[in-house]
Amino acid sequence: MKSKLFIICASLLSFSYVISSCKKSDDTMQAATLYDTLGWFVQGASSSMSITGQGTKLINDPANSGTTIQAGRLAIRTVVDSAIFVIAGDPQMDPYFATLLTEVGAGNLTGFTALSKTFTDFLEQAISGQQIYKGLSMTAAHNHSTNVRFGSTTTPTADSSDFNQFVSDIATAATTQVGVPSGVVKELGALLYTTEGAVVQSK
Repeated sequence: MKSKLFIICASLLSFSYVISSCKKSDDTMQAATLYDTLGWFVQGASSSMSITGQGTKLINDPANSGTTIQAGRLAIRTVVDSAIFVIAGDPQMDPYFATLLTEVGAGNLTGFTALSKTFTDFLEQAISGQQIYKGLSMTAAHNHSTNVRFGSTTTPTADSSDFNQFVSDIATAATTQVGVPSGVVKELGALLYTTEGAVVQSK
């Protein structure tokens, strides 16, 4: 199980933003292959199973009894949910997730569920080419003036130090929750920094 999740996380973090920056025609071709691979791994990565088509294959959703989910989406959501908890539990990230932390502390998971869906949608669209993301741009999502759930009037935007910590938290989620080795984490961190320009708005 740990080996399977390692490959899922490594694939997800390595390619999500790289793919989203490519031209749309190339994007769809490359993303479909990755999405199929993620779906294949989350189903057990059996050598007897063809990789093609496994991303969009509907399988039972372990979090929602009686419903189905695309296998590729399940792989993405698995990593997203682990990462959200690590980031939201980091004291340096507290000012940016105060609303979410208050809700979760009171036993209200509505905001967590919404964030999980939005982030999963964003990555699924970037990876698979399916046009499902309805959320804000990365710049708008990380500015309190355009997203009141992020930060506050005193800490409306994140700076480079915060982004560095964000990357560190992703690495923590990958290693402690999913089992990614340190060598791969360093490579993934370098790729995550390609998004810094859109997220960091405080200099």
